[in-house]
Amino acid sequence: MNKRALVYLGLASATLAGAYLYIQTTQNTPSVPDTGQGDAAQALQSLSIVDGNLTTGSFHIQVPKGQRIQFLVYSNETDSLIVQGLDARIPLPGNETTLITLKANTAGTHTIELDLAGTTIGAIEVLAN
Repeated sequence: MNKRALVYLGLASATLAGAYLYIQTTQNTPSVPDTGQGDAAQALQSLSIVDGNLTTGSFHIQVPKGQRIQFLVYSNETDSLIVQGLDARIPLPGNETTLITLKANTAGTHTIELDLAGTTIGAIEVLAN
């Protein structure tokens, strides 16, 4: 392969990677309503964290006690997601999307925080049965 083709291939790869990261940081997905179907398949909400701040405002979800909670989190920096009251600490590798899976086993409102950034990004409200 000649030098010119390698340069064009490198530029195309960099452009696609930049476009992907831009889309990840500007995505504004509405919250998924509770359909009352328990653990039935649903589209997962996707959160994007850039420089320690949630790009979509704040995240809030209501679930009945005992339900499984899943959502995706993209972070451009390495950090940990902490959910107070549910004893959850999930590592967030930098520049990766992480699937978060929690069991809502304690009733109440539980704040979601970023450990290193110290930012509160939302809450999970677990309703008593």
